[in-house]
Amino acid sequence: MNDTASRPRNSLNPFAKLVMLVMFSVMVFLVSDPIIMLVIVTVVLSLKQLFVKRSMVVRGIMVFALTIFVAQVIFNHSGEELYELSFLKVTTGGISSGIMFAGRFLSLVAMSWVFVVTTAASGLSSALTSAGVPYRYAYLPGLAMRFVPTFQFELASVREAQITRGLRLEKGLRGLIRSVKYTLTPMLVLAVSKVNSLASSMTGRGFGAYPKRTMLEPNRMSLWDLASVFATAALVVVTVFFDRILEPGSGLF
Repeated sequence: MNDTASRPRNSLNPFAKLVMLVMFSVMVFLVSDPIIMLVIVTVVLSLKQLFVKRSMVVRGIMVFALTIFVAQVIFNHSGEELYELSFLKVTTGGISSGIMFAGRFLSLVAMSWVFVVTTAASGLSSALTSAGVPYRYAYLPGLAMRFVPTFQFELASVREAQITRGLRLEKGLRGLIRSVKYTLTPMLVLAVSKVNSLASSMTGRGFGAYPKRTMLEPNRMSLWDLASVFATAALVVVTVFFDRILEPGSGLF
């Protein structure tokens, strides 16, 4: 059987998506121009909207990114002064730093989120093994992705049990601290029990007994996957090149 036949025609290999995610992440750290960073954030957030629905987590991430931006504007006084009111001094350096730090945070989180949502845990492990990664290590990222929804469900169960028993949590920082205090211990107990159960199951099935294992459906990269990876690499190079052109004092013009 063709190993790419089970995937949709335009679907990307998980290993190819992982390589593209790494290249995009490197690009985000190499870019130093706020305008290009704004373009990257706009594209990434637009892509995220196609795969990730709005939730409390998404709102929390947006609020944290806004907090990073405001903190940079307030405490970073480098560059040309734009506005001053008593203790508040807004400068071009503060705005640029705010855009860069908040933009990097939003871009990395959004890109990683899209990767997790669009990638099956078993497919990622299979793709990594097919790419030559030892299956003992290839199994780890897939295992981590598989347990994310499990722990989300367990966390919701713990919170529902707390509400049923009459635990009231105030809003704000005090409520957050109490929530962590009463949630951390049961989640740790559940995590340890899951790990013990998984370790016993893997040992019973002989996981790691042999240096190599035969795969039922190898997930190798196709020409479409290779073309996507090279196109992403070209996009990263072009973006970084234009960033260096726009950088003050680059001497390119």
